[in-house]
Amino acid sequence: MTSGDSNRTDLLRLDYDHTLDQLRMLTDVRFKLLALVPTLNGVAIGLLGRPKSAAELLGVGLLGLFATLGILFYELRNTQLSDYATQRAKAVERELGLASAFGAAGPGGLFSERPDRSVHVLGIELGHDRGLSLVYGAALAGWGYLVSWGALRALDVARPRAIGGIIGVCVGLVVVAALLRVTVREDERAAATPRQPARI
Repeated sequence: MTSGDSNRTDLLRLDYDHTLDQLRMLTDVRFKLLALVPTLNGVAIGLLGRPKSAAELLGVGLLGLFATLGILFYELRNTQLSDYATQRAKAVERELGLASAFGAAGPGGLFSERPDRSVHVLGIELGHDRGLSLVYGAALAGWGYLVSWGALRALDVARPRAIGGIIGVCVGLVVVAALLRVTVREDERAAATPRQPARI
């Protein structure tokens, strides 16, 4: 191995280490947000579960709704960065010529040999995206419930809490469906665009 090859290998290893650090950081942020969002939502709904003023329901509900939307947008960008870092890690593994831990003929490595989505529950394929959709759908359903309840109560609509609950469920279902569509579009785009072998 020449000194040029040795330098290139050292740079690739450094790149791989930085990419893994980035993935660890993004995963850490994701888990903290997944713990925080439903917890705050549940606490708010629990504290406001007894009849409160319309202004209080609207105020807390709108604050939580917009904060959760902001966190969701941040999470979607983090997901995009995580997908990129994973693709980069695969490319660096190929360039480093990592051997397969399973004796496969192709390139090896933690990301190159990552298992596909083969786990199904009730016919539903499991993945991070579906989990995130459910968590954020439930959180936004809760905030939608509080906002709807408060708005309907302010308008003196009969049975504002029950109708607010129905609206909240609808909000949650729409959010889950919308997030799953984003994921499907990304998967279709990736499948339609042949990825060129990366030269790092």
